[in-house]
Amino acid sequence: MPELFGKSIKPEDLAQRVGRTDQVAGARPFVFDDGPARGMRGIDVWTGSGLTFTVLPDRCLDIGSARFNGRALGWESSTGPVAPERFEPPGMGWLKSFDGGLLTTCGLRHFGAPDADPSGESWGLHGRASHLSAEEVAVQCGWEKDQYRLRLRGRVAEAEVFKPTILLERTVVTSLGSRLIEVIDRVSNIGYEPSTVMLLYHVNLGWPLLSEKSRLVASLKSVTGVTDRANAHIAKHCEMLPPTPGFQEHTYSMEPKAGADGLCRAALVNPELDGGTALSVAWPKATLPFMAEWKMMGQGTYVLGIEPCNCPFPPRAGLRERGLMPILRPGESFEAGLAIRVHRGADEIKEVERAIRER
Repeated sequence: MPELFGKSIKPEDLAQRVGRTDQVAGARPFVFDDGPARGMRGIDVWTGSGLTFTVLPDRCLDIGSARFNGRALGWESSTGPVAPERFEPPGMGWLKSFDGGLLTTCGLRHFGAPDADPSGESWGLHGRASHLSAEEVAVQCGWEKDQYRLRLRGRVAEAEVFKPTILLERTVVTSLGSRLIEVIDRVSNIGYEPSTVMLLYHVNLGWPLLSEKSRLVASLKSVTGVTDRANAHIAKHCEMLPPTPGFQEHTYSMEPKAGADGLCRAALVNPELDGGTALSVAWPKATLPFMAEWKMMGQGTYVLGIEPCNCPFPPRAGLRERGLMPILRPGESFEAGLAIRVHRGADEIKEVERAIRER
């Protein structure tokens, strides 16, 4: 049974109090009508708990802006929302339309720095996934037993003539009164040749959740700096800074620990925001055995990235040599996804920290 404003409520009780359920929780499609996002689809979602977010069907059904009680959870970049046709794939062109948001999908056949294969196929930063438009998009809201569910579904294909076709089937789920967003993905090779399938979930957390008082909490088997600069600060990778002039990004490659439930978890905790606020991310170890931390404490670009992934960062040749390059054969598929939850108050923060550290 959902809880609203501190009280449990039955469907019949809610029906007596509102003319439409979307007075308190709902999902509403719209189309951007200004700036570089003009013509792009969006879906605004609100749950009645104070959690609101926007899903972007033309950007892989990723999650753009997200707020809790009016406070931003995700970092939003200076580009703002950008329609997918403005994407510049080569090299670092991905950054020209990287609007941040709570979730950006990287892949589906490549993520990480620009790279190339011996075949001559080249890859720009973080691949194409986040600039692919979904089809068969559906919004479904209704009671399922004693829970009012909000489900957004769609299919995204990374396809090219003479190349493999990788299909991402995504469902984004939340509920009336909930502070939880579930992203449920199925990734399939629907072509006729084996293909690399690299998947990274770029969860971007920003101010006011992120501040110099915040800390990253994660249970890890190993942490390695991707650069010498990051390695020089590895002992303090979980500690945040205020916006710092001239800061250069620190990126870490990690192997997280899973609990008895098979899930890995990490959280950004701000003990001073509204009496204590945290955002946790949970994901399956079986299909996402690695994690990256993107720590960028610069001015304007002030963001912490929690990034579950199915392999370490490229170069691709190195992944193949180590036997860590994920390959899907024709007809094969796997399931992945995230559970993103907002936690409030000192007691909930202690509970999520305990759950993570006992992994």
